[in-house]
Amino acid sequence: MTMHAKGNPAAGDSGARSTDFMRSGIGGRNTTARSIAQALGGIRNGNGYLCRCPVPSHGKGRGDRNPSLSIADGDDGKLLVRCFAGCDPCNVLAALRSRGLLDDRPTNGGANAAKPVRTFTYEYRDPASGEARYRKIRHEYANGSKSFFFEPKGRGGSPPLLYGGERLPDLAEGQPVWIVEGEKKVEALRARGAIAVSGDTGAQSKWLPEHAQLLRGCPVIFWPDSDAPGEGYIARAAAAIRAENPGADLRVVRPFPMAVEGEKGRDVCDWVGGNEEFAALIESAKPYEPEAANPGPGADGPLPLFPPLAEPEPFPIAALGATLCRAAKAISSKVQVPPAMAAQSVLAGASLAACAHADVMLPYGQARPLSLFFATVAASGDRKSTSDRETLWPVRKREEFLRERHIEEMKHWKHASAAWAAEKRKIEGDKKIDFQERKSRLVVLGDEPIKPLSAFLTTGDMTIEGLVKNWPDAHAALGLFTAEGGMFTAGHGMNDDNRLKTAAMLSELWDGLPVKRIRALDGVTILPGRRLAMHVMIQPDAAESFLSNPTLRDQGLLSRVLIARPESLAGSRLYQEPRPEDTAAIRAYGARVLLILEAEPALMPGKRNELDPRALQITPEAATIWRDFHDHIETQCGSDSPLALVRDFAAKAAEHAARIAGVLTIVEDLEAREIGVEAMLNAITLADWYVNEACRLQEAGRSDPRLRRAALLLKWIQSQPGGKAAISRILTHGPNALRTKAVAEDALAILLDHRRIIEVLSRPRIVQVIGETCE
Repeated sequence: MTMHAKGNPAAGDSGARSTDFMRSGIGGRNTTARSIAQALGGIRNGNGYLCRCPVPSHGKGRGDRNPSLSIADGDDGKLLVRCFAGCDPCNVLAALRSRGLLDDRPTNGGANAAKPVRTFTYEYRDPASGEARYRKIRHEYANGSKSFFFEPKGRGGSPPLLYGGERLPDLAEGQPVWIVEGEKKVEALRARGAIAVSGDTGAQSKWLPEHAQLLRGCPVIFWPDSDAPGEGYIARAAAAIRAENPGADLRVVRPFPMAVEGEKGRDVCDWVGGNEEFAALIESAKPYEPEAANPGPGADGPLPLFPPLAEPEPFPIAALGATLCRAAKAISSKVQVPPAMAAQSVLAGASLAACAHADVMLPYGQARPLSLFFATVAASGDRKSTSDRETLWPVRKREEFLRERHIEEMKHWKHASAAWAAEKRKIEGDKKIDFQERKSRLVVLGDEPIKPLSAFLTTGDMTIEGLVKNWPDAHAALGLFTAEGGMFTAGHGMNDDNRLKTAAMLSELWDGLPVKRIRALDGVTILPGRRLAMHVMIQPDAAESFLSNPTLRDQGLLSRVLIARPESLAGSRLYQEPRPEDTAAIRAYGARVLLILEAEPALMPGKRNELDPRALQITPEAATIWRDFHDHIETQCGSDSPLALVRDFAAKAAEHAARIAGVLTIVEDLEAREIGVEAMLNAITLADWYVNEACRLQEAGRSDPRLRRAALLLKWIQSQPGGKAAISRILTHGPNALRTKAVAEDALAILLDHRRIIEVLSRPRIVQVIGETCE
C-alpha cells in the first residue's frame, strides 16, 4: 500500500501521502488475536503476536517467508493488524476472513470507523492498446476520511496514465473532453454521456507531454474543484496542452464560488442538474486563461500564496514505550500542549541521556549513534518553554550537581596548577643542572594538571568554533536544546557566511564522526568519541526559512532532523489543576533519565571525555522487520512515487527508526545488549509518522523558494507607506534576497498572478498591495 489520506479537503482526491505503515483496526469481532496467531503458527510479541501474513499476493505471490504480520487485541475490542511488508490492512483482514480465522460480525462493541464503508476500484488502461496497466483502490471510511493505493505497488513500474485515457483515440471529431480531478468525477460525467479524464493522483497529478498529445485537436473543458489546488491543477494541464498544441480550444466552467482558505471546494459530484441544465453548463463554458481564475464571490479577491496546510496525523504516542509514553501524555495534559510537542521533548531528552552509553549496530554492520536531532514548529504562546522545562528537569538537576562539584574541583585544580607551574619554572631556571637532569626532572613532574570538565550538558546557542574550542574540556555527550530556536537558526552560526560549515559539522556529529579542525592560530584539533543531541523549538516564520533553506537541504542536515508541526491548542486551554498522576508520571520519567545521566558513560580506557559506546545488536526477528521497512520506504522514493518530494529524508527513515529503537531500549533497560521486536516495531511506527509529517509540510509548498521570496517581498511592500513600492526602491532598499532585477521581477509576477498586488503606475513602475497595509 503506497498512499493514505486523512480527508484533507484542500488536496482533492490525492490526499496526504503516507507510507501507510500504521496499525488498522477492526472492532466488534468474535475472534481474538491469540486464536488467529495460533492458527497461523505465530509467536508472542510484546502485547500481541507476530505471524506470517496470509495475503496471497504477499511478496509478489511468493508468500511470507519471514513473519511480518503484527496482530494484537486493542482497546474497545479492536483487532490491530499491521503488515511490515506493506500489505493493505483491508487485504489482510479479507485473507483472514477467507480462511475462516476472522469473525467480525457486529457484537456489543459496535462498528469501527477504521473499517471501510465503501471501496472503489479504478483501472488505468494503456491508451494505445487498452490493456490494463494498474489499478487504484479507494477506501472511504465512516468518519469521512479516505485512503488510496495502487496495485501493483508503484503502478507496477508503469508511468502515470490518465484515467479514461483509453477512450480518447475513439473520440468523434469535435467531441469535447472534460478534465477533472479524480476518478469519481470522471465517472459522474460519464453517467451524463460525456468523455472525461483525470490524472491518477487528483489535484497533485503531473501532466506529461504524452497526456497532452492524446488531447491534440480535441476541444477541452476544465471543471476544477472550487479551491486553490483545483485552479493549480487545471493551470498545469493547460500549460502542458498548449505546449503540444498552442492553438488548443480550452474552456472552463466554474459553477461554484471559490472556497475560502480552509474550506472544502465543491466539485463535479456536488453539482445537481438534469440534461438541459448540463447542456446549458456546456454552453456557459468560457475560454480558459490563467488570469481568469475564479476569485470567489463578489470581486477579484487575492489567492493564497501557499496551499492550506493539511491536518497532521495524530502522533503515535503509545509507540514511545511505557516510560516515555506516560511522560509525554502527562506533559501534554499538565502543560496543555499537543502530544507531538511533548513527545519531541521527551524523546530528545532520552536521546541525550542514552547516546553516552550505546550505539546501534545496523543490519549491514555499521554502528550509528543514538543521538537524535529534532525540530518542533510552534508559535509564540504555544508553551514551548514550559513543555521543555517539564522535560529537561533531570538534565538541569544533573547540571546543578556538576556545577557544585566543579566549584570544588576548580579550587583544587587552581592550587595544583599553580604549584605545577612554579615547580616547572624552578626546574627550567636551575642553572646548576645539565640537559639530561632537567629533562628527567620535567618527566618526573609530569603534565600540567587537567582542568576539570565544564559543568554543562546543554546549551541553547553555539557556534562551531566555540564548540570545537571548548569541547576538549566539556562532557563528551552534549545537547543543543532551546525553546527559542530563532537564536540558533538566525544566529551567528547560521548566517550566510557560516551556514554551510555549521551544517556540515552537525551532520558529521549526527553520523558519529570525529570532530577534526585545522586552524592557523589554534593548530590541529581532533575530538573523537563525541555525541550531540538536538531539539530546537522554532516559531513558524523562522522555521520556514530554516527548513526550506536550499543550502541545508543540499548539504543533508535537514534529512537528519525529525520535524513536527502540531496544530496549536491556543483558545482551548482553560485552566486546570495539575493531576497527581501526571506529576507522578513526569517524576518517574525524570528519575529514569537522571539515573541514565548519572551512570558512568562508556569511555575509552584512560580517557575522561572520549566515548566508546557498546553496540546494541538488533535481534534477527527485529532485523527482518527493519529490512522490510527499509524496502517499503525505498520502493516509494522514485521520481513519480509518493515520497519523491522528501526523498532525502525518506532515504534515512530506516536509520532514524534504528536510532529511535536504540533510545527506547536504553530508556527501559540501561544494561540492554540488543534491540528486540517490540522496540523496533514502535520505532518504525514513529519513523513512519515523521515521514508522513515531512510529506505534509513539503506538499504545503512552504519550502518552495520562489513562493517564499514572493511572501517576503509582499511583507516588505506592506510595510511601506500606503502599501506601495517602486521597483527601483525594491532593488535598492528591499529584502537582500530580492535586490536583483530577475529575482524581484519573478516575485512580483507571482504576487500579480495571486492578485496580492496591482500595478498602479507603469513608468516608473509602482505596485501596491491589495486591501491591506502595515502602516
